[in-house]
Amino acid sequence: MQKQALIFDIKRDCSEDGPGIRTTVFFKGCPLSCVWCQNPEGKEKHAELSYNAAACHPEQCGKTCLDVCPENCLSLLDDKVQIDRDVCTSCSKCSEVCPTGALEASGYWIGLDDLLYRVLIDKPFYSSSGGGVTLSGGEVTQQMEFAHHFLKALKQEGIHTAIETSGFFNYRRFSEKLLPWLDLIYFDLKLIDDAESRKYTGQSNRLILENFSKLVADGRVAVIPRVPLIPGITTSEENLQGIADFLAINGVDAATLLPYNPLWSDKAVKLGKMPKYQRNGFMTEQEKEACVKAFQLSHLGKHIVTHKSWISALRSAPQMLRQNLALSAIQSIRF
Repeated sequence: MQKQALIFDIKRDCSEDGPGIRTTVFFKGCPLSCVWCQNPEGKEKHAELSYNAAACHPEQCGKTCLDVCPENCLSLLDDKVQIDRDVCTSCSKCSEVCPTGALEASGYWIGLDDLLYRVLIDKPFYSSSGGGVTLSGGEVTQQMEFAHHFLKALKQEGIHTAIETSGFFNYRRFSEKLLPWLDLIYFDLKLIDDAESRKYTGQSNRLILENFSKLVADGRVAVIPRVPLIPGITTSEENLQGIADFLAINGVDAATLLPYNPLWSDKAVKLGKMPKYQRNGFMTEQEKEACVKAFQLSHLGKHIVTHKSWISALRSAPQMLRQNLALSAIQSIRF
């Protein structure tokens, strides 16, 4: 058994990661390398050091971070801390003494009992709202063994469980370790063309599409497909219509479109990573409408409801009807 998990955040009172009030646990490590990754702090399979230069004031704090670094990988240049990331081991000693929070650990190990304690604090809120716990990332299936025991323990507490996944995993292990303990799966479908997938995510989409089809055919757990809208990459009519046609072939008449959020790039810079994709602004209403129309030109149903309406339907429906609702002729647009 994997005794600890490497995570980078636990967010309470979430409303966008499933029905009801939820706690979302973000696991580190991802097999994809999406150039627009919304959670760059979740990509690596090890702890990292985040540095916010704007919050750094060495002349006021005594430069204690330089003194405690065991690898001597910190230095000063123009009154700002410089990090030799080739030497840094992300031991977090500097972040522990940083008074302004300019240096911050990104990723830490946590045991099963400790994590359960932290999410079960809000069990009364889950019960009263039809909420639960969502596992996100990164890619939670990279830590399959720990996730298995965590999900199993949550179900023993009677808590609704969900995951957000890229779909890039070993299906046999997933069906044995995670599927029996899940109530809801958010499944990202990014690019329908394999060459485009390799170019922009670093991986073929073949395994992803196969896993989606298998999960839908299995039918035990509601699967909600989500399409991240990345201008210039995933938003072409060809890609969106191709994804919609793929869903229709699998008997799925619904999808959630996720408009681009540019806030990820600042997080990447703080981790010492230069963004490979440049788009500083949010999508315009015209861009969003064009994406909706691309789906409507396909075989998908033309009824549009809000994401919250879909979640409300899933929460209020009896368990046996949730799969049918998730696959109903509704196009859910999170705008």
